[in-house]
Amino acid sequence: MPRIAEFGKNIRSTFAAFIIQPLQFQYIQLLNNKNAFSQLSLQLRSILILGYGSIGQGLTEILLRHFSLAPHQIIIIAADDDGAIVAAHFGLSIITLRLDEGNYEKTISRYLQPGSLLINVSVEVSSKSLVEWCRPRQVLYLDTCVEPWAGGYHRADDHALTTNYFLRHEILKDSRPGDPTAIVAHGANPGLVSHLVKEGLQSLATLRGLDHWHSWPDLAQQLGVKVIQVAERDTQYTRLPLPAEHFYNTWSVDGLLAEAWQPAEMGWGSHEQTLPFDAHRHTSGDQSGIYLDRHSMDIRVKSWVPSVGPQEALLLSHHEALSIANWLTMPVDGLDGSTYYRPTVYYAYHPAPIALESLNNWRANQYQPPFVTKVLRDELENGMDQLGVLLVFEGGAYWYGSTLTLIEARELSLFNSATSLQVVAGIIGAISWMLENPVKGVIEAEYVDHGYVMRIARPYLGHVGGVLTDWQPHSTGGLQFEDFLIKKHNE
Repeated sequence: MPRIAEFGKNIRSTFAAFIIQPLQFQYIQLLNNKNAFSQLSLQLRSILILGYGSIGQGLTEILLRHFSLAPHQIIIIAADDDGAIVAAHFGLSIITLRLDEGNYEKTISRYLQPGSLLINVSVEVSSKSLVEWCRPRQVLYLDTCVEPWAGGYHRADDHALTTNYFLRHEILKDSRPGDPTAIVAHGANPGLVSHLVKEGLQSLATLRGLDHWHSWPDLAQQLGVKVIQVAERDTQYTRLPLPAEHFYNTWSVDGLLAEAWQPAEMGWGSHEQTLPFDAHRHTSGDQSGIYLDRHSMDIRVKSWVPSVGPQEALLLSHHEALSIANWLTMPVDGLDGSTYYRPTVYYAYHPAPIALESLNNWRANQYQPPFVTKVLRDELENGMDQLGVLLVFEGGAYWYGSTLTLIEARELSLFNSATSLQVVAGIIGAISWMLENPVKGVIEAEYVDHGYVMRIARPYLGHVGGVLTDWQPHSTGGLQFEDFLIKKHNE
C-alpha cells in the first residue's frame, strides 16, 4: 500500500503543476474562442462517461485521483447497470439509458457545458455524431474506438462501409485546428501502441547507432522496417467452465465480436508485390489500407512476443493498422499518389484462453449471438497481458511494449485487469495532454506528443522495454504478407 500512496502523491503533484499554470498561452492560442475556453486549462468542470463496462469501471478511480475530482463531477450513462456496484463504491450512480440517433443530443446536453469532457467507451454510439455535437459547444472528446451507430458493422450492401478505414476517414475529414480537441481511437490499441512505435523506432535506432533522420517515415525506412505488427498475447486465465453458448472475455465482449466480424484489413506496405486473392483497395481516401472478403477472426498470422516467442495470432481489424500506416507513408516527390515507403501494419492478437475458446464456439454456432456474455475481472486468477509492437525487418525483428501482470494491475488500481489497465493508461495520458492542448480539432494518437503521454501512462504499464530477435515468418526470409499468413488445409 505505501507504493500506491506514494505513486498517487507524485501523480497529483505532476498534475497540479500544469492545472494552476497561467492562462496567457491559452489567450494567444484560442484567439476568438478565449471566452468559451478561458478556464479550460484550470480545471475539468465535469466528465460524462458513456458506457460503463470494464474500461469505464477501471478508469473511475484513476480519473478521480489524477484530476482531483469530486464524485459529483463525473456522470455515467450506460445501456445497463452492470457496473452499479463499482460506481457506488466511488459515490457515483449510473443513468441507465441506451443512446441512439433519436435521443443522444437531448440526453447529453443536460450534462455537458463548455469545458466539460465527454469520454465515449460505449459500443454502437456514433463517434462522428458525438464529435459533431461537441464541436460548437466547446466540449472536449475522447474515445478508444471510432464507433458507428447500431448496425454499422453489418451492412450487407457495401462491406467497405463497415471498415475502420471508412470510419476513420469519415471522422477526420472535418478536422480543423482551433476546434475543441477530440482525440479519437486512443486507448491501448489503438492509441498507446502508436506511442510505442515511436519509442520502439528510437530504441532500435540507438541499438543500430543511427542518429540522423529527418522524419518518422525516414527513420522507419532507414531501419528497414517492412512490417509492423501490434503483437499481443493475453494469458490471463480462469477456471470457470465455458458453456457452448456463452462468451467470456477479459475486456468488452461486444467490442471483440465487432472486431472479429469486420472484414480483415491492414495498412498495405510499399514492399508488397501482390494483393491477397480476396483483397480490395478503397476508392477514396489516402489509399493506405486494404480489406479482405473474410471476417477478421478467420485470418491467422505468424507473430512473435517475448513471453513465448513465435505464436499464432488472429489478424483483427483495428484503427491503428490504418493510422500508423498512413503516418509512416513517405510519398514520392512530384508523383501524386505514389508511395516511396510504407510498412504493412496490422493487429496480431492471441486472446486469453477462454476468449479464444469463446470465439471458436461462436464460429461453430454460425455466429449466432451468445446466450450469455461476461467480462471477466474478479474471476481471473493470474496471467498477464503482453502488448507491444513488432518491428519486422530482413533478418530479425524488434518487439517493444508493455508486459503487465494481473497481480501488478490489481496493486496499482481497483477494478482492473492487466488488459483494462493498459487501456486506462492510454486514456489518462491522452486526457492529460488534451488539457494542455484544448484546440487541436479531431486528432489521432500519431499526432499527440508521445513523450508526454508515455510519462503519464508508464507507471501503469508494468515493464516497458524492447527485445531484439532473429525471428522471421518464413525460412527463406520473405516479408510479403503471404509469408506471415497461416493457411487452412483447404486454402
